[in-house]
Amino acid sequence: MTPPELRALLADSVALWGATARVTLDGDAVRVGEMRVTAAAPDDLPIRWWLERPGQKRPCTSVLGLLRSLRNGMGGGEARKLRVV
Repeated sequence: MTPPELRALLADSVALWGATARVTLDGDAVRVGEMRVTAAAPDDLPIRWWLERPGQKRPCTSVLGLLRSLRNGMGGGEARKLRVV
């Protein structure tokens, strides 16, 4: 998945969740608010993406895992309203 394709997926997900977060390209990464998603190196398999937020770098092995981690990282009060199914 290319960074523009990932940005589109994450922007659609944020919109479906009804959350307010700006989703932008940042070089080879995608920024969602204060969080940053980067593709993992081929040597990092089975990790496909890294989700970084202040003070934490979380590995994600699937699109579903990335979406769940992103949703959980979007905030305590908001996260209860957001679902990944």
